[in-house]
Amino acid sequence: MVVVVLVCTGRKYDEWYVDNIQHMIQNNLNYDDIYIIREGEGNVFDKLKMFKDCTDDVNYLYFDLDIIIKGSVEHLIKDDFTLINAWWREPLHTPLNSSIMSWKGDCSHIYDKFFEDEDYSRVKYWKGIDEYIYKEIDYNTYDDKVCWSYPWNRQELDYSICLFNHDFAPAMKIKGWMEKYVLLKTS
Repeated sequence: MVVVVLVCTGRKYDEWYVDNIQHMIQNNLNYDDIYIIREGEGNVFDKLKMFKDCTDDVNYLYFDLDIIIKGSVEHLIKDDFTLINAWWREPLHTPLNSSIMSWKGDCSHIYDKFFEDEDYSRVKYWKGIDEYIYKEIDYNTYDDKVCWSYPWNRQELDYSICLFNHDFAPAMKIKGWMEKYVLLKTS
């Protein structure tokens, strides 16, 4: 069994993004078991709640809302905690990207470690959870290049997923190669 996990807190992404990713999941994964976290502050640290909530002995596959799923993603389902190596950019403060993550079972230690001293963690990892995971958590990265980033290359490439990374999310709604994968009606 696979549970797809989404996080939609705050006001950054409207319901179109939730409806859109559910549309792409149903077209490419054929899973009906989707868990959506809607309670939070509306910041990146809300993503950590998935590790507290999703602890059953099943596989979990997390997606950010600002991605386009173009094809099969079965190869992304992993038992060990796995996330993306951001191969398209310089490593900067971390070589990781948490737009896609997978694990099986209980990874609540990821949540617990951050929140054992929340104030300190928020100050130390003010750039986000990617750096926190990079410096504090045992992880794997996907072996292959499993996606690309739209800000890095705006052309359609031969990967099953394109990340739109925050400020570029509205581009998912424009005409171009994207429109054959997303919901056409925007809110």
